[in-house]
Amino acid sequence: MDDSSKPTEAPLDLNTLRTAIQEHALWLKPAGNRRGKRADLSFFNLSNQSLPGIALGGAKLAGANLSHADLNRADLCRADLFNADLTESTLTNAVLMGADLRGAHLDGAKLAGANLRRADLRKGVIVAEKHAVRPGINDGTTTLTAANLRRAIMIECRLTESDLTGSDLVGADLSGADLTGAVLISADLADAVVHNAQFTGAVLCGARLGEEVQRHLAKHNVDTDGGGLRPISADALSPLLEEHQRWVESLGEKGRRIELDMVDLRGQSFAGMLLNGAVIRRSCLRGADFTGASLIMGEFAQCDLREAGFRGGDLSGCNLRTANLENACLANASFDKVDVFGDGSRMWPTNLEYCRLVGADLRGAKLWQALLRGANLSGAQGVKREG
Repeated sequence: MDDSSKPTEAPLDLNTLRTAIQEHALWLKPAGNRRGKRADLSFFNLSNQSLPGIALGGAKLAGANLSHADLNRADLCRADLFNADLTESTLTNAVLMGADLRGAHLDGAKLAGANLRRADLRKGVIVAEKHAVRPGINDGTTTLTAANLRRAIMIECRLTESDLTGSDLVGADLSGADLTGAVLISADLADAVVHNAQFTGAVLCGARLGEEVQRHLAKHNVDTDGGGLRPISADALSPLLEEHQRWVESLGEKGRRIELDMVDLRGQSFAGMLLNGAVIRRSCLRGADFTGASLIMGEFAQCDLREAGFRGGDLSGCNLRTANLENACLANASFDKVDVFGDGSRMWPTNLEYCRLVGADLRGAKLWQALLRGANLSGAQGVKREG
């Protein structure tokens, strides 16, 4: 592949940005007095920029890198944000009415109170020759994993097949929204308004559902416990686990690491198994048995692990971010940091950020080395954060 076909981002020139914003402000004036020029910041690198309250309604920002940018209270009404990278950006109380967010990345974005009414968050892929799609977004899915959408206005949003895994939708207004085929694994929909919302084919295992949401889903016969996931039987799983154990014991020279996504493994037994480095994401493991299993440096982020049993297991360095561990048994489990290089230069902690540990049994488990930002430990037994 020659350089002309590689993904490119326009370098940030502050003077160019300032001029574009000034010209756009004039362009936004009433038609009779309109001057200036519509801002075209497509494919610009605006990451980490502080732009609170900026007025870019109707601006072109397709493919722009706005990751970690401060866009608090920004006006992005009807903006073209097709395939834009808004990872970890701050969009609290921002106006995104009618914005084109197809294929955009909003993972970890702060959108509390934002107005996304009639915004388009369906799939979308840029196929322009000079600006190829960045790695990791080739299928064009709009992703809002672990995004904060509390009290967001999402009336009549088009969210078909979008990924809202682990997102916080408490109090969000989803009236008339189209969530057909959307992934809402371990999302929090408490107090959400879902009048006339479409959830056909949505994946909701591990999601926290308020009474109104439950009634709405039951009325429309939506499966909230495993629907939309690929079932794997114990017989089909066994050879995968054997290959994984060979992979661990040979330090990666033999066998094959187990890597699964969006599968139904409810009630499966992994007791005493060697699952170091295993990758099982966005899956239903409700009631699964991991008693005495070793999951060191494993990847179980965003999984439904309600009522799962980890008694005496080793979860050191394991990534369980945004997983639902409600009523799980983690008694006497280990959550130590892992010495990645063996010389103390890099200690890898267990990640329990934004996990739901409501009613979990943590007796004998020491969590003081684990990451617990945003974790819900309400009603958990035996919580001990200090050594």
